[in-house]
Amino acid sequence: MVKELRKVIVPGTGRELLRRELVAAFAGAGFAAEEADPETLNDPRSPNRLEEKLDAPALLFSVNFQGLGDLRRSLDALARAKGRVAVWFVDNPWNILSGVRDKAWRSLPLFVTDDYFTAPLKAAGAAHVFHLPLASCPEIFSPRRTRDEAFPPPTDLAPFVFVGRSAFPGKESFFAGLELPDALARKAGLCGEPGRGDKESAFFSGQRPDLSWWEKELDLDPARFWPGKAARLPALGAETANLRHRFRCLAAAARVGVFAGTGKGLDIFGDPGWENLLPEGARLRPPVDYYARLPGIYAAASFNICPTSLQLPRGLSQRHFDVWTAGGLALSDACPGLSLFPPELTRPVTFNDRRDLEKLAGRLAGGAVREELVRDWRRCLAEAHLYRHRIETLLKCLGSVGR
Repeated sequence: MVKELRKVIVPGTGRELLRRELVAAFAGAGFAAEEADPETLNDPRSPNRLEEKLDAPALLFSVNFQGLGDLRRSLDALARAKGRVAVWFVDNPWNILSGVRDKAWRSLPLFVTDDYFTAPLKAAGAAHVFHLPLASCPEIFSPRRTRDEAFPPPTDLAPFVFVGRSAFPGKESFFAGLELPDALARKAGLCGEPGRGDKESAFFSGQRPDLSWWEKELDLDPARFWPGKAARLPALGAETANLRHRFRCLAAAARVGVFAGTGKGLDIFGDPGWENLLPEGARLRPPVDYYARLPGIYAAASFNICPTSLQLPRGLSQRHFDVWTAGGLALSDACPGLSLFPPELTRPVTFNDRRDLEKLAGRLAGGAVREELVRDWRRCLAEAHLYRHRIETLLKCLGSVGR
């Protein structure tokens, strides 16, 4: 029973995102919450192994299956201590499950940030799947004078800013040996490398080539994705299309930004992988610390570009929450995931192509309209989209599931 739980353990090394936010939210809900190194949790010889932490009925809340390498052992240990396990997939669940061998995952309460995966996971045998979107953490991202003075943003920011990786870590090895059919690559508009030949007038001429598109075109049934790695081919298609889509969004922003300001139109804060993908008018800056420098950059930028991932057909990114919380303004590509918020808030900041970006930049360059929009977004997040709200949803869902 959820009422018995007194403690929450969130596996993490201290380098991943969201663990700090989750620990804070669980603590705010009255739990003794901690982040625990996943390797020591699974090491029978470690004094910090899972069994030693179960001094009270606990919830082991894993993000993307981290810390559950020995799933059966963890389940047995928690069962003896009247504890629970739950998993929150913040990325494409099939990418993570392709590396899971124990069928016991099907019995766990599973949470997804993108509700597109709810039905397919259930069709694959998952007994309990719930929608749990990303959220805002004002304790970390709201403006804070001491932090922002210690980590000031650059004084020469371009009008448009994007912060993010060029690819997820381990991408090449994850997709090793896979190749997309040429006919489908052409149909999805993936011929050649991203570059100046890409059209800016419209990012998609038809349906978005997201994960659902690739699954359908490849005639694959998600109910058969586990066990095995069959899900990786549509994921490769979505990831390849996503890189092209992201480039087009950033190229459009760079071009609009050049005309809106002086010098560079877009600053990309990211890894060296961007060097061969820089749109004309963009400048690459080094990665920044997420918790120290990023809030100030979001707040100082005229516009923050928030393209969504084609691996998450109806999902959003953490940027859609963090930018507004920091006091900045987020511009998002049009995607189904925006239905999480009221249309009167999403409509003024959503773009489909470069012309939309030009109109948005002109309308929201400054003044009362921009200030009111930022204020309304922050109010919306504070009322319904904090991590505190997500924990409340999580606990209700766990309460509906038997041990």
